[in-house]
Amino acid sequence: MKYKVSILATTLCLVMNTACAQDLKSELQQNTQSRVMEKPSMAVDANQAGKYGMYQLQPDLIAVPQSLADRSNSRKDIGNMTLVSRAANTDVDKMMEFRRNSVVRNNMTGEMGVVTGNISVLAKPGTSINNLLQQFDLKIVRSASSTGVYIVQPVNDAELVTLLEQIKASGMVSTARLDIMETKYTNQ
Repeated sequence: MKYKVSILATTLCLVMNTACAQDLKSELQQNTQSRVMEKPSMAVDANQAGKYGMYQLQPDLIAVPQSLADRSNSRKDIGNMTLVSRAANTDVDKMMEFRRNSVVRNNMTGEMGVVTGNISVLAKPGTSINNLLQQFDLKIVRSASSTGVYIVQPVNDAELVTLLEQIKASGMVSTARLDIMETKYTNQ
């Protein structure tokens, strides 16, 4: 009798746990679907000035090489660059553009980053990278030509998000991405 009661109690517990698990499963699936919709996009939204994916432009800061930085005006070091406050006489229109050495904040981590001015591209198979370089006045910084991966940079100062969109729209690349230097933290 004692064993029958134990078996019956165990069976009831298992049935209850199965029912609870089914309820939780449907709840979790709904949460997963809503989280997928909330995931930040790396695409540029033209309505959001000063944003690129999860990065927000910091117009009051600029990155300069550490050797040239005024230490009394410095905020933080990232790589070999120092973040300093912009001069008051800076062109206001250029402050809201993604240019080389612009400072951005990662909205997910809160960390600051520096726009390097480089654009990583993956050339479409059978496409000559020279056509892309000539059309957009770019130079190659680094390449892995056997794989079609190139890091390019505009020869002259340019608004990089606009240039990035033009490169993507050209049909000569599979993908293109603006490079941003950030401090990465890892387990040790």
